[in-house]
Amino acid sequence: MLPYTAALVLGTVHALEADHMAAVTSFAVRKPAPLAAARFGVQWAFGHGASLLLAGSALLLIGLAIPETASIWLDRLVALVLVGLGVWTLRNANRLRAHTHMHDGRTHVHLHPERAGHDHDHRHAPTMVGMLHGMAGAAPAIALLNISGANSVLQGVSAILVFALGTAFGMAGYALFAGFIAGRAALASEKLARAVGRFTGIGTIIIGIYWLFR
Repeated sequence: MLPYTAALVLGTVHALEADHMAAVTSFAVRKPAPLAAARFGVQWAFGHGASLLLAGSALLLIGLAIPETASIWLDRLVALVLVGLGVWTLRNANRLRAHTHMHDGRTHVHLHPERAGHDHDHRHAPTMVGMLHGMAGAAPAIALLNISGANSVLQGVSAILVFALGTAFGMAGYALFAGFIAGRAALASEKLARAVGRFTGIGTIIIGIYWLFR
């Protein structure tokens, strides 16, 4: 059980890398509620896990690995996506509108851009970003195969699945926290909610630029 426990812990820690958190926060600030944000986190983790499983299975079955040059370009693509997410978040932060209503004795906050009808166009975006992160960050999972001492395809795939599960736990937990913070800001004032959105957008752009030139 030790290799699988290590895989779970490593996956959880892997979720909390700066570029991962920046991406999920960009989605979470659009719907500032813990459960809504957690759904974004799980969507991201699903895409991330699918990419890791694909890359790991290809290595186990046919010995195919992602070339170093491809990894470099994938990292740069992740960086550009982060910059794009940051610009998107910053742009939408200036159009955010917050309103509250009572339901079952609780105050619920809804925060959305003025043209909220376009939100459905981005419902798969967290999954797609997660898949890109998974391909760019496949190295930790591939290294995990050596650490776990997998003697069969089944053991190797199981180790990656546990790693992906840990990533999902870690990201869902972080997304809950991000959604809670954004929700409290929205409850306080629309102005503060916009400030949180702008801060998130600027921070995501900075992380993207750093990833691009590191």
